Amino acid sequence: MSKVVSRYNREFLVRSEEDQLTNFSFLPVIDAVDSFPSNYEANEYYQKNVYKLQSHTGIDIGFMLKLVVAEIKKIDKDLVSKLFTIDDELMCVRFKPTSFQERDDLTETLSQKLRAESKLECIKTWRNEKYAVYAEHEPYVLIERGLAGAFGIVTYGIHMNGFFHDKKTGNKLFWIPRRSATKSTWPSLLDNTVAGGIGYPLGIYETLLKECMEEATLASDVVERNITSVGSVSYLSFQGDINKEKFEQESCFITGEVEYVYDMELPSNIIPKPNDDEVEQFGIYTLQEVIYSIKKGEFKPNCALILVEFLIRHGYITPENEPNYTEIVSRMHRRLPFPVMH
Repeated sequence: MSKVVSRYNREFLVRSEEDQLTNFSFLPVIDAVDSFPSNYEANEYYQKNVYKLQSHTGIDIGFMLKLVVAEIKKIDKDLVSKLFTIDDELMCVRFKPTSFQERDDLTETLSQKLRAESKLECIKTWRNEKYAVYAEHEPYVLIERGLAGAFGIVTYGIHMNGFFHDKKTGNKLFWIPRRSATKSTWPSLLDNTVAGGIGYPLGIYETLLKECMEEATLASDVVERNITSVGSVSYLSFQGDINKEKFEQESCFITGEVEYVYDMELPSNIIPKPNDDEVEQFGIYTLQEVIYSIKKGEFKPNCALILVEFLIRHGYITPENEPNYTEIVSRMHRRLPFPVMH
């Protein structure tokens, strides 16, 4: 595995003999998250079974599988006819209402009907939180988080890397939580120190403060004294294998994701503690342990990506020790096919 060595009172990452023999790379971490190829529109099954969700002005804002289109028609055909124009030849589902309030009210009614009557598996992840969907600079419609995959929209979140420096060595030590075994998604896997979706109407920083308290018992004054905004990552997520899938099941949902990233170097006397049922416990990990856990697949996939981005920014992963450095950097900042929050 990639080895951490100390030189000049600093830690460096070097390729081990095993890395050389196996051609080890962090690229599979990116592949696990940014898994939808750029030429997806050429796929024959995509062409047959994926509709574009569009604004009433014709702006693409999401992907909808044919099975979802059939499901919403089955649930309430009259309601769907008020909300959408569905063109089976052009493979598009276009909103009809021109006002935000009307289309949002109708979308909420449809969503609640799906929740009550649909057998879609994604209903089980219902959160009672909504993502804002953008067609221009303002929110165009709100979609329940549990239905984000069904509508194939761009989703948003915050991720924070919390760490401190060992008093003796000066090396970074990371606060790493383990997700609860009862979580509906990725139970018991390792996570970033704090992470969460940006539910409307909260903003990015408001969400950061909320999640820091809920997940790590970090008060807003502690956060504001120590937090640093360090950018964002974006990717197009798809759980299937495009060379095998026919886009006929929910595992083929396609979602764009934008994650706003923060670093927080905490004083040694500040200890994150679980404050809800989403985290089992926090552990202190060395750099070597973090890398080992990434390689073993112990992190939630997009949290592994956030940590790889951290390792690049802090100079641990470099062009000298990573054979796919340029591809990794570009893939973590993918241009998404739909408008995004500004």
